[in-house]
Amino acid sequence: MYLKALEMQGFKSFPDKTVLTFGKGVTAVVGPNGSGKSNISDAVRWVLGEQSTKSLRGSKMEDVIFSGTGERRPQGFAEVTLRLDNTDGALNSPEPEVAVTRRYYRSGDSAYIINGKTVRLKDVNELFMDTGLGRDGYSMVGQGKIEEMVSAKSDNRRDMFEEAAGISHYRYRRAEAIKRLEQTEENLVRLRDIVTELEGRIGPLERQSKKAQQFLVYAAERKELEIGLWLELLKRGAEQIRELRGKLGVAQSQYDIAGQTVQKLSAEIENAAETTRKINVRAEELRAENSRFEEQASALEAQAAVFDNSIVHNNETADRIKRDFELQTGAEADIDAEEKAANDRIKELSSVTDEAERKLRELTGVLTGLESRNEEYSDEYNALNAVISALSLKISQLDIMISSSEATAKELSERAETVGNLLKEKENECAELKKEKKDAEKAYSLASETLGEKNNMSAGLALRLKKAETRSEDRKEEYENEKLRLMQINSRLKFLQDTEKSMDGYQGSVKSILREKERGTLRGIHGTVFSLISVEEKYRTAIETALGNAIQDIVTDNENDAKRAINHLKETGGGRATFMPISAVRGRVLDEKGLDNCFGFVALAHELVRCDNIYCEIIKSLLGRIAVSEDLDCAITLAKKYSYKFKIVTLDGQVINAGGAMTGGSKINSAGFLARKTEAERLVRETEKTEKRIKELADALKEANEALAKERADFEGFRGDIMRANEAYVSARSRLSLAAGRLSDAENSVAALKKELESAGGKISYSEENIRLAQTEREALISEKEENEKKTQALTGGKDDLTARREAVNSQMSEVNLGMVSAMKEIQAEKEKLDSLALRRMSLGTRKDELNAELEELRKKNAELTESADGTRASAALLRDGINKNTDEIKSLFGQRDECEKASAEARSLEKEKTEEREKLNGELIRLGERRRFLEKEQENTEKRLFDEYALTRREAAEAAKEIESVPKAQKRLSELKSLIKSLGSVNVAAIEEYKEVSSRYEFLSGQVNDVEISRKELLKMIDDLTGQMAERFRERFDEINGFFKETYVSLFGGGTAELVLEDENDILNCGIDIKAQPPGKNVKNLSLLSGGEKGLTAIALLFAILKVRPAPFCIFDEVEAALDDVNVLRYAQYVKMMTGDTQFILITHRRGTMEEADMLYGVTMQERGVSKLLELKTAEMVRELKLDD
Repeated sequence: MYLKALEMQGFKSFPDKTVLTFGKGVTAVVGPNGSGKSNISDAVRWVLGEQSTKSLRGSKMEDVIFSGTGERRPQGFAEVTLRLDNTDGALNSPEPEVAVTRRYYRSGDSAYIINGKTVRLKDVNELFMDTGLGRDGYSMVGQGKIEEMVSAKSDNRRDMFEEAAGISHYRYRRAEAIKRLEQTEENLVRLRDIVTELEGRIGPLERQSKKAQQFLVYAAERKELEIGLWLELLKRGAEQIRELRGKLGVAQSQYDIAGQTVQKLSAEIENAAETTRKINVRAEELRAENSRFEEQASALEAQAAVFDNSIVHNNETADRIKRDFELQTGAEADIDAEEKAANDRIKELSSVTDEAERKLRELTGVLTGLESRNEEYSDEYNALNAVISALSLKISQLDIMISSSEATAKELSERAETVGNLLKEKENECAELKKEKKDAEKAYSLASETLGEKNNMSAGLALRLKKAETRSEDRKEEYENEKLRLMQINSRLKFLQDTEKSMDGYQGSVKSILREKERGTLRGIHGTVFSLISVEEKYRTAIETALGNAIQDIVTDNENDAKRAINHLKETGGGRATFMPISAVRGRVLDEKGLDNCFGFVALAHELVRCDNIYCEIIKSLLGRIAVSEDLDCAITLAKKYSYKFKIVTLDGQVINAGGAMTGGSKINSAGFLARKTEAERLVRETEKTEKRIKELADALKEANEALAKERADFEGFRGDIMRANEAYVSARSRLSLAAGRLSDAENSVAALKKELESAGGKISYSEENIRLAQTEREALISEKEENEKKTQALTGGKDDLTARREAVNSQMSEVNLGMVSAMKEIQAEKEKLDSLALRRMSLGTRKDELNAELEELRKKNAELTESADGTRASAALLRDGINKNTDEIKSLFGQRDECEKASAEARSLEKEKTEEREKLNGELIRLGERRRFLEKEQENTEKRLFDEYALTRREAAEAAKEIESVPKAQKRLSELKSLIKSLGSVNVAAIEEYKEVSSRYEFLSGQVNDVEISRKELLKMIDDLTGQMAERFRERFDEINGFFKETYVSLFGGGTAELVLEDENDILNCGIDIKAQPPGKNVKNLSLLSGGEKGLTAIALLFAILKVRPAPFCIFDEVEAALDDVNVLRYAQYVKMMTGDTQFILITHRRGTMEEADMLYGVTMQERGVSKLLELKTAEMVRELKLDD
């Protein structure tokens, strides 16, 4: 049971009709102070029977009616209705939904209504007794009341604990028993007074009847014999009844067992159907998961293909780099060869210079010898000769330097020309590489743009695919829900059809006739009245009430068909039934002027019934003189107006009979024939509608799946375009990278050549300047030498030979010096060449390092791509394994489904057999029951004669009578006594009659005194038993609540201790109940020393403990967590959420932590002063709308 809805109109700040619907779980009501939130809690308390205006926060009951505002007039009444789901039968009502209404007028009139029937407050209290929802229950905790649960006196807590213990009903019965005991004792006193008075009258009457003593003797013996014979007759009847009861018990037991078996089989069939549905749902889930796995695996495999393609492109790039590296390596080999040749040449030239130095030393020695032979020349000659020699040496050296410089300048010019040519070639190569790079950049940009466009289009297609999947899933969910709904409708329809087929609720005689009709042994049987008519839902109760028992009357073709049926019932002992022959029955219709214009008049009852034309007269005969009115007030007015001439039935089943008698109360029990028939017809229509809806949904699902397949195909096809675009992008990026690298190498080479060209120009300029200076100096030295030679020739002419020889030596020395200088110049040129080669080698080394680095980067990328590809393929393989496992599970599920269907078919077959067996047992029960009723009626008549004749009950007669030894002798003696009494002639009959009257009354009242004494003892025993049961049950529930209180307290406080203590263990039904609580880290002697929050949390722990022991269907807490801090509010809210399995919670709150745990929110506002309005918001829908669950 749970609270489905609360309806308010005119209650406090809710003048307009306001409906709050509640689901299972937690509903929070929020709003600012003074907006009217707590009026919702007051409304529920009020409709449950609250009589205290103080508890309703008012001074008088009229305060619950909306008092008006500046813009609105006051309401004339307040009305609140609770709608409760009672499908579990928790309330003592057969209805699946119970509506409890309380209405109060400003005049002071009020009414309680349950399912449209006016009831007493006592009925409302009894309806909710021991459910936790009564006035003394624990399901409603008002604003500020939570602390009172802890602070209140210990004896004031008993009502809540007794309601939780479920002994309110016992206490109510005990109070009733005590009240009856008091009445019994009053009756006993009165009876004893009367018996005493009769005792005083018997004496005089006995003296007046002396003449009739003999008669009295005979009469006494006659009485004894008659009582004995009657008791013997009762004894034999009782034995027969006991035998019949035994047979009935066996038959009833077999009938019940068969019924239980049928119910069990029905449950098995339903469970099998539910299992089959779950299997189908699971199989669909696995199929959907396989589809999702397939998509993911395909995506992963496509991604692995992209990785592989990237690896191929990287390998191509690496090959190009390797070829470039080989070219660089070849150039380096050329440099090595040139360096080797240069070094070999330097070694060769070094040996030449060494040989020249040796020759030069030899010539110097010769020259020295010549000079030593010329010692005889004068010092002047020697000095001049030394000067000339020095000048000659300088001139030779300058000649060598000039020749070397000219050779160097020539070689540098040749090298500059070569470098210039190389520079032009590299610059041309740079231009081509720039163009190639530009083309690569354009291709890369185009590929990048194309890939971006493809990705954007892919995102759009993915979004469309997602929408298509959502549409398909939604259509599938709707389709499955409708199929489930159809299954439930068919299950309910089958139940109703099986119930109708088994004739559940039919009279035994009606069942017998209808079975014979089905067998074909009785002809002309049309069926029962209710099976031949149809009635709208709103008129059903009125028509059922108007028909009464006639609802099972049997319609036949003619009187002979009815006669045959009656004879069949007589022959088989099948009971009695009423038959309505179509050929004989003629109806009369009420014809009262002005009836149609009367307020509240609905129609004549037969006008509200639909049937075939052949049954119209029968329906008119049953309903033609019965009027239907809207309610009892209208019916009374209508009956008075027409002087109670005809029967009137209200829409809710109240009756005013012709003549003025009134019949009413709760709904009549007519086995719900019309309701069952109406529901079956409605379910048939709903089945057709649902099947049509399922067909539409199947078409929609097919369209959605086709659209999904198309979108998926488009998406998969486009993924190939994306892969190709990605490949083009990777290729363009590699091409651009390669072009950029080659351009960088070429630009570096151009820079190096330009630098070398600048260096060569500088060296050429330097060499030319050296040559110019050396030539100038040489010319000066030659002039100086010629002057000195002229002086030498003047000194002596005989030294020509010596001079010639010396000049020859000098000439040889000059040649040697020239060769040596030439070799040294060539050595210098080779060294400079080696320097140039070293620069080129350095440039090549840098490029090779760059190529190696780029190659290593590509190797790393390939390794990463290979790892990613392997991981992606592994993930795809795992998904493929999941698909295979799911496929195996689907096969297993289908096997289970086949087994369930097979078991269901077997159960249906067995159910049919048990149903037939149950019908046979039902016929036997009817026969035995009729026989028992006959014997019981005979027993009742005998006991009535015994009481009428002698004012004795059967028990009193058995105690007073003597045992009859021989029944024939007793009967013979009784006949003799009657003859003797007759032979006495005339006697004082008045005295005898008066004495008999007084004596009978005396005996009767004496027996009454005994009966009252017995009743008194039984009442005392009942009171003691109830007291014992109450004490035992209260002790058991109290201990359970105490245990849960300790656990809940520790859970909410995070420690500490708490317990409940009875003030008097010897008087547990009347003593007070103390609460002892010690929060963690505190030593509190009295609860009053706790803080407001601790008191509140302690009371909440007590509430939760009670709810664990005896869950209330729903609880309304009005700001019970107001005194708690945020941490404890969160604990409280989570605890409430945890307990929603057994209890529905409606929380009036200001706290965010409580709101966050709610399944539904109601906001209360007061936009119009004095008038409360509601705003409903389901939190699950809010999360979906705001996409907070993504």
